[in-house]
Amino acid sequence: MKGSKLIMELEKLIEEIKPYVVEMRHYFHAHPEKSWNEYKTAERIEEELGKMGIPFERVCKTGVIGTISGKHSSGKRLGIRADIDALEIEEETSLDFKSHNKGVMHACGHDAHIAMLLGTAKVLKSMEDDLKCTVKLIFQPAEEFIQDSGAKYMSELDDIKKLDHIITMHIWSDLEAGTASIVEGPRMASADTFDIFINGKGGHGAMPNSTIDPIVISSEFVNKLQTIVSREINPLDTAVISICSFQSGNSANVIPSSAHLQGTARTFNNKLREEFPERIERILAGTCEAMRGTYELQYHMGTPATINNAFSAEIGRKAAKEVFGESGLVDYAPQMGGEDFAKYLVQIPGSLLFLGGGNIKQNKKQPHHSSKFDIDEKALPLGVEYFVRFALEIQDKM
Repeated sequence: MKGSKLIMELEKLIEEIKPYVVEMRHYFHAHPEKSWNEYKTAERIEEELGKMGIPFERVCKTGVIGTISGKHSSGKRLGIRADIDALEIEEETSLDFKSHNKGVMHACGHDAHIAMLLGTAKVLKSMEDDLKCTVKLIFQPAEEFIQDSGAKYMSELDDIKKLDHIITMHIWSDLEAGTASIVEGPRMASADTFDIFINGKGGHGAMPNSTIDPIVISSEFVNKLQTIVSREINPLDTAVISICSFQSGNSANVIPSSAHLQGTARTFNNKLREEFPERIERILAGTCEAMRGTYELQYHMGTPATINNAFSAEIGRKAAKEVFGESGLVDYAPQMGGEDFAKYLVQIPGSLLFLGGGNIKQNKKQPHHSSKFDIDEKALPLGVEYFVRFALEIQDKM
């Protein structure tokens, strides 16, 4: 099938799968499972792939990889990835299909991601006679874990290492449904965390001279830490270093012996990211030495910055224009949130598309990770069509 006939067939298939994609989204939204515990989610994904006649493999405990081999495959491999885990949040929506699992909710759109990839599987399976590549359907667990995330382990699989290209999308409530954004370069920030333990000498609050106060040392360190971004980093490089937890002492008249600080460091510059641990420790060591304390720094490398490959973004923009139209393809600034899809992009060219899922008139603009998060489901078939058009567009160019 060629040209206009292929596009007509695609449009027909997209129309036909709309109810299916919505049904799948409702099912997964009602049955969320937290990171590394997505057993029933994986089983339902396998069940659906089995119904479609798509072979699959269980990997990394709760991950699933399905394979569609085009009839005219050149041997080139395209990976399409969806994350499948939910968050430990008590849902506060009034949806008919709200979470059945107390304290767990799909508050980041991963239910939609699963549904769209299953819809994509259905369409591509119907078009496999026209496919000139092999498509790997990657259902990845544990995206929400910063350090020990699913992509860390999935990216080490031989099946993934052999990919020639990889793509994903993230549904985004800040963008109106019917729009999308994809450009080359940074799209989401690196996301690292750290624990700092500062030790002093405890004693009576009325006799601070006989103590080494870890609260004062920690406070001085927190203030000095801000100079990394304000005085050491090029203002044109976006960076954030935040202390988000400061725990020390439990009494009004006792100076404690230690303090525990936790924080995050983020940037779009992966080279700069590698320098963060040394810069933080330099200030920490100097502060503690000057104030007679000792320290321990535990720096946790999470995910690198998500940086879209130029060629992939070009293919993505061409496919997106066919789906969303010229006016629906919008400019959208890079986001400081992290996305472990970046761990694939370290070794495989690819890209991430922001898919509009908000609807201000329907009050579907709640931020991600909100207990009231919801999306406009008209975005779902658009996401499917984008994935399919991308596959058709790139299959001769990998």
